[in-house]
Amino acid sequence: MIFFKKKKKILELVDATQEMVGLLDQELDLNKALANCMKAIEVVEDNLEGELPASARSNLDDLQVIHDALQLVYQKEISLNSDLIHKLQNMLVSVQKNLNRAIPVKLNIAFMPYKVTMWDSLASIYEAAKKDPACVAKVIPIPYYQLAKNRATPTYEGKLFPKDVPVTSYQDYNLAKEEPDIIFIHNAYDQFNTITRVDERFFTSNLKKYTDMLVYVPYHITNFIRLNNNKQYIAYSISTMANIDKIVLAGQFVKDAAIKYGVPEEKIIVAGSPKMDAVYQFAKRAKTIPEKWSDQLQNKFVFGLDINCMDLINNPFGEFALIEQVFDAARMLPNCAVIWRPHPLTRTAIVHYIPQMLTKYDSLVAEIKEHSVRYPNIVFDDGSEYLTFFNATDAFISNPGSLMTLYTITEKPMIMSTGSFGNENLLPEKAFYYFYDTEYPWYRIAEGLVKGKDPRQEFRKNLAEKLYTNTRGDSGLTILKIIKSAITQ
Repeated sequence: MIFFKKKKKILELVDATQEMVGLLDQELDLNKALANCMKAIEVVEDNLEGELPASARSNLDDLQVIHDALQLVYQKEISLNSDLIHKLQNMLVSVQKNLNRAIPVKLNIAFMPYKVTMWDSLASIYEAAKKDPACVAKVIPIPYYQLAKNRATPTYEGKLFPKDVPVTSYQDYNLAKEEPDIIFIHNAYDQFNTITRVDERFFTSNLKKYTDMLVYVPYHITNFIRLNNNKQYIAYSISTMANIDKIVLAGQFVKDAAIKYGVPEEKIIVAGSPKMDAVYQFAKRAKTIPEKWSDQLQNKFVFGLDINCMDLINNPFGEFALIEQVFDAARMLPNCAVIWRPHPLTRTAIVHYIPQMLTKYDSLVAEIKEHSVRYPNIVFDDGSEYLTFFNATDAFISNPGSLMTLYTITEKPMIMSTGSFGNENLLPEKAFYYFYDTEYPWYRIAEGLVKGKDPRQEFRKNLAEKLYTNTRGDSGLTILKIIKSAITQ
């Protein structure tokens, strides 16, 4: 199979041969120059053997005619003159044009995630590539390290990926041999990561050696809160961005900030996020409680709770108190339940930054998993995907982050675990409830929603579309089309 990069090299070699032939009458060492031309033609022929459709095989015959003519000159059976050079050049130009049309354009695409919980940031691009006859897509999960203060724990999650996603082992994937036309990654931080770090072999600086199109699709979605000096966009200021050919961003407001940090505009694609595609599809389904959670959640109003790992690090006492207050609703309100889904790096972050709180965290998780009487109707969700969590919940409690941003697509109630952000909120303030609102605090919010009172419902209609691009399930396909066009042109 001839992939795009190989096709490009073949055409470039034919073009270079045409130029070399044009200079033959100026060469001091004619035999050496002739040998180089013949060798180049042989390489082209070897690469094309068995790959061309029947209608295009005459180009191999033409290449052989050119090779034979050069061979005769080399053997001094015919003389070199301007007419022969001109004829051979014209034949090579014709062959190049014909091959450009005849060689099928196939793109060799490598998807290189590292955490299965972050696969959703690439999944719908992969699905689009898998269905595209012009693409050959492989998923190669890469190893990484979980970082604590004095150690780095090697981790590999390739065996955790969904069964419908065939996985290629990174040990069996030879980048130098494959030379993928496109590589998609969801982590571009290299050595700058402080909680996890991908294996150095898969740093952007190394991947860039093997591809002409390294695409960074962030595993997070930039949230809708405008911070002073655009602090949430600082990731785009790190030096690794120089290794990236295209960065996919979820909205124009993120692009504007990234440009301020020096990311060239031509590198940026505003095409939404694949994370939104799956949420959009799930949002159209009826609420479903998995059998494993049925005893605790069936026929109840379910609050989803997400605690950001860095919020827990920066304010452990406050965040643990918030968790307990949310759990109080399940204790005190009839027909109320909670699913707690912490950030997938929460425990790793605790070990790294506040190891003194690890026992408290582990004990709390253990009690919930063991269905302690202190925590009725509470589920701990550490599954590899959050769509089940989204579908099983009736409302969501979190700070403004990736999950809350995604939850806007469902148009279900959202309670910010912070105060109001006022003008810093890029989405309408009235679309949200606020945990610490003195006039309408958590206990009243919870009581009202459980009873079916949702006065802010109207403000959540089409909320995601007000700020983000491609929120209707077509982000992955759009990204693939844009990248294909960029590389082939």
